[in-house]
Amino acid sequence: MNGRDTVSVPPKAPSLWEELAPAAPEYPSLAVSDRAEVLVVGGGYAGLHAALTLARAGKTVIVAEAGPLGTGGSGRNGGVVNAKFRISYSALAQSHGIATARRMHEIAGRSVAYLEETLERYDIGAHYARHGALRCAHTARAFEALARDAEWQKAELGVSGLALLDRQEMQRETGSTDFCGGVLAPQGGTIRPLDYLHGLAQAAVRAGVRLYARSPVLEVEEATGSLRATLPNGEIRADHVLYATDAYSSISRVTAPLRRSVVPFRSAMVATAPLPATMSEEICANARSYTETRRMMRWFRREGDRLIFGGRGALGAVDAPAAFARLESAMRAIFPQLEGHPVTHRWSGHVALTFDALPMAGALTQRQHFAAGFNGAGVAMSGYVGHCMARRFLGEAPDLGLVARDTLPKVPFFAFRSIGVRAVTAGYETLDRLGF
Repeated sequence: MNGRDTVSVPPKAPSLWEELAPAAPEYPSLAVSDRAEVLVVGGGYAGLHAALTLARAGKTVIVAEAGPLGTGGSGRNGGVVNAKFRISYSALAQSHGIATARRMHEIAGRSVAYLEETLERYDIGAHYARHGALRCAHTARAFEALARDAEWQKAELGVSGLALLDRQEMQRETGSTDFCGGVLAPQGGTIRPLDYLHGLAQAAVRAGVRLYARSPVLEVEEATGSLRATLPNGEIRADHVLYATDAYSSISRVTAPLRRSVVPFRSAMVATAPLPATMSEEICANARSYTETRRMMRWFRREGDRLIFGGRGALGAVDAPAAFARLESAMRAIFPQLEGHPVTHRWSGHVALTFDALPMAGALTQRQHFAAGFNGAGVAMSGYVGHCMARRFLGEAPDLGLVARDTLPKVPFFAFRSIGVRAVTAGYETLDRLGF
């Protein structure tokens, strides 16, 4: 079997973002041989930010995207911007010490600031709104845990601006009686993710980046002093390569090392038809990002006069109608006023989970580098990590804390990962139903 036989590009998601995004340029596929100092494999947030930083520094850069732009997670996600990792800072302090937890908190904050700076620098109109992020406690026990963690963050990390909300305040905030309380953080917001991606791509091209779509990299060989990447209709010579394929690292065997280091987890979303005025004033009227405290976390947000609701989708390679039905049922349980109100869009995509719940970036060899594993919290973080990896190519030493890896971590018992994910999710769902 050759490299070409292993390429499997997923279809673009029929998402709300595709409907709302303005027309974007069509990017050519590679038809001849080309040469650059850096080849970036993957045209998502991480890859495009790396390319932009390098091009601004005068480097020649090629970005090779396997499918149409927006095929991967950067074109499918929920557009939630937050300054966090999947693992809590208190857990990081327990396992790595308070100094490391503080560094990671600072890195997360920088990632959101960098996104905001990028939008302003390149005049990207992606409907970004910094209205805050609200954690919604589904039980009294969960609210107590949120409150303790908020106090810990204030005392140990110096976090300011966190606000505890009681049941009545949560009802006013969300329009739901389902939550016992919550914690509101000011640093967070929402964005139209595909608009953001298109804006980044256009800025990269203006900066001199050569962007090829529908151009999967099949193989990369190291030769004396350079790399040779093979594509279906040509080859690319480069001094360095950055693999930024995240949860879509199984598309080609060239990213097999990354594929063995992440667990793709399907995240599904539904979007309602526009809400009538009475509902629009009641449901999530402050247009924050909202996440539950359930182990199998669900999240929701407004996009204009629509509600978007997301959570775990099907565990297989394709969507299952039953997964969307469960999601819609959960949405109507939280917001019973939506009963009978139509859902107009259903889509999903994969996020890349890592064994330690942290992103990872580093080098496979002196010439081959990687950035992946954003654990469903990568809208801000993935771009910032891509930017930092580019700075490393330029001889700088940005601080990525625990994200920086000396070696590429491996998922234990990789061959059984699907069975393990199903077992863990079933257990989590059971604990959620029991209120633990």
